[in-house]
Amino acid sequence: MNFHADVTKSNIEDYLRDYGIIICRIRNSRIKAKQTAVLEMIFANFDNEILAVFNGPLGDIKGIVSFFCPRKNLASFKERLYGIGYCYKFYYLDFENETSCLTQSGSPRGNTDLISVNPLVWKGKKFSIKDFYCQDGKIYEEQSPHNREFKITGSDGEVKTVFGYRGDGSEYGRRSLPAEDARCMVNLSIPHRNKRIIDPFAGGGGIISAFRYIEPAGAAASVDIDPVLKPGLEFYGSAHYVQNSAGVAFPENSFDSVVTETPFSANALGDIVSAFNKLYASLSDNGMYVVMCEKNQSDGIFSAMDKMGVFLLFSQKIDRKGTDVEISVWCKDKTLCDNMKNFLEALRKIF
Repeated sequence: MNFHADVTKSNIEDYLRDYGIIICRIRNSRIKAKQTAVLEMIFANFDNEILAVFNGPLGDIKGIVSFFCPRKNLASFKERLYGIGYCYKFYYLDFENETSCLTQSGSPRGNTDLISVNPLVWKGKKFSIKDFYCQDGKIYEEQSPHNREFKITGSDGEVKTVFGYRGDGSEYGRRSLPAEDARCMVNLSIPHRNKRIIDPFAGGGGIISAFRYIEPAGAAASVDIDPVLKPGLEFYGSAHYVQNSAGVAFPENSFDSVVTETPFSANALGDIVSAFNKLYASLSDNGMYVVMCEKNQSDGIFSAMDKMGVFLLFSQKIDRKGTDVEISVWCKDKTLCDNMKNFLEALRKIF
């Protein structure tokens, strides 16, 4: 199974016959996380059979990545773009009407903000740039942890609606996963295939909210020891359990993916490892773990996952505005890791 295309002057016509090429702009906040952005796009469109293009056009423009999408899948591909986390604006390269929006200098005219200083030519083929899709900035702001609607149980026992809930500020109680990270992590779990997820450290529900936004037909479960959070997580459509995540127990084949941001505390490592171990038996054969942890937790978590017998597919360190974290993706079965080996090796070399 191919996940990227190596395009040359001799084969570009073959690709352009069957594929359209889309340019994706990465959010400035995650512009250094190109590897993660590429993998997110691949997994969000796993069934659309897109191909990453590592030697793509417009190489002078910072913060873009390129993909081939089969022409027969362009409509379904476009329908997925609203839920992408690390990319937010998308452009189509038109090789059939290459002069429709060019100035005499070769720069695009009018209908796009993607500006190249070079002539619009790739592998000997001229093209023009057209806007393809742009995410709704208002929805993104509403999903931010600073603004997102949530429900908590107040000190009087009554359920209250709050906006921008960010936890109680304690070592275990910080709830501020950015919207782009929550979306990205959900997409890394292949949500349109793996439609049953659990977040064992659900906190303020950023991942559950993103999952329901991206795959509304899916089934979400969550666990958190703080009873204050139960109405909010149920408000997001989660089957929620108030308990210590270290003691979770569910029947076999209950979930397809564990998607979570761990508590950023060295004291939490034992509970994190215990929860991941307990959930292993509850995952389907295609089961995945998508984990964001604080960088100082990585060694302990990676060691535990290795002992569990799950397979590391991908990891990348992310600078989250001063908070160094690491995203990692693990598979219960080795098949996907083997199938993606060449793609991932190329991804690491290029970005």
